[in-house]
Amino acid sequence: MVTSCKNASRSLHKENGFNFALFPAKTEKPQHLIIYLHGLGSNVDINEGFLNAMQEKIPGADIISLQAPIRLRLLSFLNDNPDKGYSWFHLGQSVRSHLFNHLAIAKRVENFASAELKKRGLTENDLAYFGTSMGGMVVLQAGLRGGKPPAAVVSRSSAVLPFTRVKNKPSVFLQIGEEDKLFYGSRSPKDSLEHALSFIAGQLSLRHGRSVQRLQKQGVPLTEKIYPKQGHTLNQEAWNESVAFIAKAFAAKP
Repeated sequence: MVTSCKNASRSLHKENGFNFALFPAKTEKPQHLIIYLHGLGSNVDINEGFLNAMQEKIPGADIISLQAPIRLRLLSFLNDNPDKGYSWFHLGQSVRSHLFNHLAIAKRVENFASAELKKRGLTENDLAYFGTSMGGMVVLQAGLRGGKPPAAVVSRSSAVLPFTRVKNKPSVFLQIGEEDKLFYGSRSPKDSLEHALSFIAGQLSLRHGRSVQRLQKQGVPLTEKIYPKQGHTLNQEAWNESVAFIAKAFAAKP
């Protein structure tokens, strides 16, 4: 299904189990596929400007912004819209079982990616994942534990889950803000939701340093950058470096 939208450079779709926005390649035939996953309480519109800019830098890529499947009205204040807050997995009393048994949603994302690659006549060498916050957790799981390795995985303001046993070793770029109170900073957040999420991150060993250790221990090709004076956000510098990282990973594949 395709529906119209306010931005003529993209179209909204529903197929292979997900709603998503497609930013079609500027070339006659797509040469790559980039799949972006938003964070908790957001939706496919959250980084539309960045995704348009990414396509200017990698014009041969179809870029897909996936929408998480679980609507969270109670968290919709994060994007000022009562109908557009979504989550990749349930929080609450089952958090520990979700994390330590890995994420079922990651398999769904991997299956979606495989179907979209096949539709375009592409392979995993032509695929890159990019996720922020909760979306970053999911793309790391999909990329590291899927059937075949993608060319690249970029994870911003997120974490590698405990006991992750790596099956694939794609090029991984971990980005974190020095003032990210959820996964890096030591100062306690004042906001009650941030405080709760930060507590969960600490209890479940989701701090950035542990993520780096998990990847290094298993020999995953890792690029890490800590951004001074940045919090749990995505800014222009980090975005530009993400695009460059993905483009380089694509160029290195046969």
